[in-house]
Order: sequence, then structure tokens, then C-alpha cells
Amino acid sequence: MDGGSKANIIGLTVARNAMAAANVREEGIAGLSQPLRFYASDQVHSCHQKAVELLGLGNRALVRVPTDSRCRMDLEALRLLIAADRAAGCRPACVIATAGTTNTGAIDDLQAIGALCREDGLWFHVDGCIGALLAIAPRHRHLVAGLSEAGSLALDLHKWLHVPFEAGCAIVREASVHRATFALHPEYLEEKPRGIAAAEYLFDYGLQTSRGFRALKVWMTLKEHGLNKLGRLIDQNIDQAQYLSDLVRSDERLELVAPTLINILCFRFNPGGLDEAQLREINNEIMLQLQEDGTAALSDTTVHGRHCLRVAICNHRTRREDLDVLVREVVRLGESLMIGQLDRNTPIHPTCGRRAGPPAIADDSD
Repeated sequence: MDGGSKANIIGLTVARNAMAAANVREEGIAGLSQPLRFYASDQVHSCHQKAVELLGLGNRALVRVPTDSRCRMDLEALRLLIAADRAAGCRPACVIATAGTTNTGAIDDLQAIGALCREDGLWFHVDGCIGALLAIAPRHRHLVAGLSEAGSLALDLHKWLHVPFEAGCAIVREASVHRATFALHPEYLEEKPRGIAAAEYLFDYGLQTSRGFRALKVWMTLKEHGLNKLGRLIDQNIDQAQYLSDLVRSDERLELVAPTLINILCFRFNPGGLDEAQLREINNEIMLQLQEDGTAALSDTTVHGRHCLRVAICNHRTRREDLDVLVREVVRLGESLMIGQLDRNTPIHPTCGRRAGPPAIADDSD
């Protein structure tokens, strides 16, 4: 399990125990008088389903809230779902806001969700594994305004901080609530007023007892490069994503599938005259050929029912020339593959349009 997933599990475990109105550590979820409900957008990362399953609450406890045209959580829909769950005898416990969805990089309205949680007495958790580090970007930090209101926050330092896998971080506002969720001191871990056992250990704040020194690589990265430089690189990646968006918009054979907010861009080859199944087939083959010949490490996804190519630019070595090559190759491959689509019964040939020559890289990230 990657660092961001662990960080989210820690935050949601604290939220469950704090909001349960029962001693979950002693009685387990069998001691709950009402089923707990957690709310997240329909774009939420899959690690949250794993988290509620691991917490014994089940997938039904994670209520997916519809999103708007910008793939952000619909706040009115959230309010209605919370009210409906209360009326049905459930206990709304936590809202999970996403600061940078994996699909499109969308950022939920953190300020508005934080205010709603304060008014309704809910725990406010932010999954910032993609975008929390926008807080250090000089020109784009405003995109995560409201981040500081979270009761718990998860972030992935092996994405935009460029440290090696894996390095996640969980931050909980109330240290006493955090510690009460995990601290356990049997006789072999008995606390002492002096000596080695007088120290406060990280195992009081998470699931692991023994663990690697992951913080060292984070510290070394910050000492070597400095926070300001790392923040400027985030701004640079966002500028590159906007440049790529402009390239896509300027070519009538390409289509943006979702708004580009940060470093993630969703687009597809769509020259017209193809149905969704054909578009999926042709864009999937474009992606595979780009991967296999070393041009670019794209992924694919589906946004509001439309399949597309997904670019996540998080490499400090990426240049605009790489993005020029990417667009040129997507169009070239797409037009070549269209030959196989002239007859609906003819499958796309897996080797047509294969490019020779050195690769250009547009890095991807989960």
C-alpha cells in the first residue's frame, strides 16, 4: 500500500473513532448505535473504499456525492444526502474533500465544505495526495484555500515533492484525538519518566510499530532543494498543463474531456463521426503505442462516461517540446488508426503507425 493510502487510512480511522459516539477500540463497530456515514465525491480515490472496508464499516458507509461539470463535489447534493441519512437513522460522521482528484485534478471547494462540517458537527478530512503541496506553489497556492481548516489531511510526498517511493504524510489537527486512536502500551512498551522509554514514539500515532526512516529522504530533499524551488516547479508543471491544453484546443481533431486546473489533463483524439465505443478503442490503442515505443507514459481514464487519455505532468525535466511531440504523435497515430475504423468490423491493427526514433517523455502519476 502506498504512502498516501496509509495516510488516508490513518486520518479516517481517527475520524471514525472521534465521531462514533462509542468506544470503538473496546467494543468494535458492534458497539455503534447508528451506522456511520462518510461522504466523498464520485471522483474520490479508491483507497477510501479500502479504508472504510478495513475499518469494518463496509463500502455502503462511503456515500458518493455527485459532481458538477468541473468534477467538484456538488455541495447541495451533499447537504441533501446528509439530511436523508439522518432521517434514515444513520450518523453522518465525516466529509472527505479531495484536493486534486486522480482523474482530472479537480479540487473540491475546501472552504465551503469546511464551513458545512463546522455547522453540522462533522469531521473534515482532506485527501491532498495529489494537490496539497499546491500550498507551497507561489502562484497557485490559492487553489487550496481552506486546507488549514481540515481536521485531518493526507498528502503524498513522492509526487510533487519528488522524493523516492513511498513517502506519505498524515496530519491530524488534535494530537490528543490522534494519539487516543492508536496509542497502546503493553508491558514491553511501558512508558517511563526518564531514559529511552520517556520519549514519545511514532507508533502512538499510526498502525506500525517498527517502521523505516521515511522522513529522512523528505528532510534531505527539502535541505538540498529548498521549499521555494520545489514550489516553483509545481507552478512550472501547471503552466505546462495549460500549454498542453492550448495545443489540444487548437486542433479540431482533439477534444478536452475535462477542465484543466492543475497538472492533470484529460483529452482524446476525436475527429468526429465515431461513437463512444470506437473512440475508446482508438484512444486506447494510441495510449498503448505511445507507451510501447517510449514516446510518453500516458494513462487512460473515464470522466463522466467519456473515455480519454490522461496526462499528469509532475516531472521537473518535462519541457514544452515534449508536449509538442506528444500532441503531434497522438494526432499522427489517431489518423493512421482511423484506417482500421473505416470498416466497423475491422479491428485496429496493433502495430500500425509505430514511430521510430528517440522518445519524448511526458511523465504520468497516480
